[in-house]
Amino acid sequence: MRDSAWIGIDFGTSGCRICAIDLSGNIIAQTKQNLPADPHPYPSPKQQSYYLFEALTDLVKQIPEFAIDSISIDATSGSVMLCDSQGNPLTEMLMYNDQPASLASEKIAEKAPINSAAHSPSSGLAKLLYFQLTLALPEKYYLLHQADWLAIQLGATPGMTDYNNALKSGFDVVANHWPGWLKSITPMSVLPTVVAPGTVIGKLSEAVMLELGIKQSVPPLIKAGTTDSLAAFIATGANRVGEGVTSLGSTLVLKLICKTPVFDAQTGVYSHKLGNRWLCGGASNTGGAVLRHFFTDEQLITLSQKIDLKQSPPVYYPLLKPGERFPIADPNYPPQMLPRSAEDHLFLHGLLAGIASIEKKGYQYLQPLSATPLTSIRSVGGGAKNPVWTQLRQSLLRVPFESVEQTEAAYGSALLARDGLTLFQ
Repeated sequence: MRDSAWIGIDFGTSGCRICAIDLSGNIIAQTKQNLPADPHPYPSPKQQSYYLFEALTDLVKQIPEFAIDSISIDATSGSVMLCDSQGNPLTEMLMYNDQPASLASEKIAEKAPINSAAHSPSSGLAKLLYFQLTLALPEKYYLLHQADWLAIQLGATPGMTDYNNALKSGFDVVANHWPGWLKSITPMSVLPTVVAPGTVIGKLSEAVMLELGIKQSVPPLIKAGTTDSLAAFIATGANRVGEGVTSLGSTLVLKLICKTPVFDAQTGVYSHKLGNRWLCGGASNTGGAVLRHFFTDEQLITLSQKIDLKQSPPVYYPLLKPGERFPIADPNYPPQMLPRSAEDHLFLHGLLAGIASIEKKGYQYLQPLSATPLTSIRSVGGGAKNPVWTQLRQSLLRVPFESVEQTEAAYGSALLARDGLTLFQ
C-alpha cells in the first residue's frame, strides 16, 4: 500500500508553483512552471490551464511511489472571469489589479455597506458588473475566481468557490451568505455557491488522471482553495488567537488572528474568515520598495552590518510618495525622510526604524480594534532575512518572534488539501 500525498498549487502573477507533502508535513516534491516574463496581457484562461497541467505532470513524475489523496489551489485574489454552465470560458480573466470600469464601482458604492470589501474598482464584483455592462451573455453563466477556473480544469463542479475568494465579490463572510443588496445590481443566479476552504468540490476525472500520468484506483479529491495571501499565511503555521504575521515585502502588511471579525473601511482593515477564527489586517505603503529605491540588495546587507543599534536613529516615516493607507489613513500623508543623514548606514538605520515604528503602530491599532492582545509575530518576506532589522523590530515590539520554516503559498495550499481548516477550530 502506497503512502498518501497531498498537493498544493499556487498560481500567481509569475508562474505556477506546486508542492506535495506527506502526512507529517514534509515536502516530498515541488516544481514551478514560469509564465512569460512580464506577461501582457496575462495568459488566457486556456493558457493558464496549459501551464497548470505542465507543472502538475512534472510533479506527478516525481512521486510515483505515493498515492495522491487530494489537491487544493490558491490563486490571486480579485482575479475573475465568466464561464457557461459547463465550465467553458465566456471571457478573458480580468486580473486582480485591473480596474476596468469606474461606472461599475460607482454602482457598487450606491448599494454596498460602507465596510464591504467589494467597494474597490478592482474588486471581483466590479469586474462582474463590467462584463455584464459590455458583453452579450447567455441566460446561464457563472462568476469564477482564478482558483475556481483552475479547479474546474481538474474536474471540480462549475459554480462553486470558497469564502476567502468570494469576499471581494461581495460575499458576507459574517452572515455566511450573498447579501440581499446584491439583488439590485446583478442576477443572483450568476454568483457561485460558497463553501469553506478545504471542502471537497470534485475529483479528478479519468481523462485528467490519464493526461497527468496519475496511476491509482481512487481518484484524488479536489478541495476548495483560497487566496494566495491566505495560503501563504497558513504556510507559516500561525493558527492561534493573538498570533501575528508581518510581511516585509515591497509593502508592509500585518495580519492578526482574532476571535471576532473587524472591518474599518476608513483604514482599509477587513477580516478574512479561517474556520472559527478571523484574520484581520492592514497594509501600509511603506516597506521594501522604499529601501530598494535608495539601496541595492548588496548595499542593504553591508550597510546593515554597520548599524549600531545602541544609537538613536533619525525619525522618519518612509514613503516613496504622499499617501498612506494604514495605520494612518490619509491620501496626502507626506513622506518624512529629511534631513538625510550624511552617512548611508545612518540613513538606512532611520528607514528601518521608521518602518518598524509603523509596524508597531499598526499592531497597536489592530489590538484594541479586534480586542485581541498580540502574543507573537512571525516574519515573512525579503526583509525577514535581515538580522539587524529583526533585532531592531524585536526591541520595539517586545513580543516573542516565532521562527518560520515555510512561507510558500503552495505549501499552505497543501496543508489545506490535507487538513482543511481543522487547525483553525
